[in-house]
Amino acid sequence: MNADPGGWARGAAWLALSAAIVAVIVLQACLGTAPGPPAPPRAAPARLAGPSALAPFFSALAALDRRQAERPLRIIQIGDSHTANDSLSGRMREQFQQRFGDAGRGWLPAGVPYKYYQPRLVSVSETGWRHVKPRDNEPGLAFGLDAVDAQSDPRGAEMTIDSTGADGFDRFAVEFLARPRGSAFTLRIDDGEPIRVSTAAAHAAVARFGRALDPPAHHVVLNAGGRPPVDLRGWTVERGGPGLIYENHGTIGATVDLLAQIAPEAVAYELAVRQPALLVVAFGTNEGFSDELDPARYAQRFYDAIAELRRHAPQAAILILGTPDANRVDKGCQAAACGSAPGLCTWQEPPKLAEVRDAQRRVAETAGWAYWDWFRAMGGTCGIDRMTRLDPAMAAPDHVHLTKAGYEMIADALFGDLMNAYGDWKSRGPTS
Repeated sequence: MNADPGGWARGAAWLALSAAIVAVIVLQACLGTAPGPPAPPRAAPARLAGPSALAPFFSALAALDRRQAERPLRIIQIGDSHTANDSLSGRMREQFQQRFGDAGRGWLPAGVPYKYYQPRLVSVSETGWRHVKPRDNEPGLAFGLDAVDAQSDPRGAEMTIDSTGADGFDRFAVEFLARPRGSAFTLRIDDGEPIRVSTAAAHAAVARFGRALDPPAHHVVLNAGGRPPVDLRGWTVERGGPGLIYENHGTIGATVDLLAQIAPEAVAYELAVRQPALLVVAFGTNEGFSDELDPARYAQRFYDAIAELRRHAPQAAILILGTPDANRVDKGCQAAACGSAPGLCTWQEPPKLAEVRDAQRRVAETAGWAYWDWFRAMGGTCGIDRMTRLDPAMAAPDHVHLTKAGYEMIADALFGDLMNAYGDWKSRGPTS
């Protein structure tokens, strides 16, 4: 008989392997799982949640696509300093207008409401104006979406606005506070004759002067003086044909509670005039830096404020931009990178910021509003710290704000997600 030691060894190995397989099967049975191929990895949750809430907005976009629209489609973004800085909104405006048509800059606060004000597509200057905000507690001022009032010096005041686009604008309007014995201001559009506008009225109310222009214009000068002072809210340079307008109305340092400080009648008037197809709401950073914040109460205030906006613009879809990543460090520290060894001298996210973000997400889901995860778009925890360390930097040294390039990167991600959702909506047909 010929011996086969290799064959015996292979047989023993096979028996051992078979026993191991049986043991694994028995163990899986005990655990309640069946043997089989490994499960595929779970897909990461989409940054845009609740896109079906954007159906009215997508329908308006589709009308532009089919060349069936006769007037501009308007998007209004409201928020804090991330919105006041026109980098994110400016990039969104650029992307939307390249895709769906350019209907101009739209409404802006009158004059120069704060230092370093740099709106895109226009150049603005002023002399002789003071800017009053809700925190100044001056009576009789019904603040609108911009939450600021430009008040003229009785000795004389001037402000100018110039369109930097080659096509200029064929619609101009200015919003002001009318009241008994109100003063007048004058407008000169390009080289035209001065236009006198009286602010006198029987009762105090927000009012508007507007004019269609043919041919289009590029330059407006507004002059005011005398007593009582003239109170201006905003002005617009836009075009009346089909296309898209993206407005940004931001207040530095604001929380969502700002929306309770503006006058419902003024906001109702402004939204009725503008008829936005989409309201983009971007608050939360300043709330998240408040260690005393009660998340449950905040969630209710957040819902109430946005629902009030929605009440005045029932045709508009709502998109909540979730609170972005932000860090802080104790004063006097030589800060180490976020995520390094724990301690007081590392950049860290304020603990309430995540709770604000979660509250906004839950409110949006419950209310049926769309929600976009800005935090995830920045890479999640420590995202803003990593962005400060890029070359060139995508976030500011304060670990709260982004650079122009950083805001544009976020805008590109947001616009891409919206266009993907719009494409999905179109593929499912109008009943979607």
